[in-house]
Amino acid sequence: MLTEEKKLLLNILAEIKELKFLLPAEISLSDISHMVGKPNNTLRKYLISNFEPEVDYQKKDGKLYVKQDVVLCMRRHYAK
Repeated sequence: MLTEEKKLLLNILAEIKELKFLLPAEISLSDISHMVGKPNNTLRKYLISNFEPEVDYQKKDGKLYVKQDVVLCMRRHYAK
């Protein structure tokens, strides 16, 4: 039973690594909005209240760009 669980965890880890490879290092908030299906303002409020500016997200040319790890957290949060 333990080996089956270990195989399952390794498969999940491989899928996460593959997902990270497919996502760019930074994604604009509007692109995340299209992925998740939520309004930009909802995502912006969640981002500001739960993550650190200049560490997890940055403002460039008037747009918010979010780091890859934060994007995965946000997608997981709004998948509920």
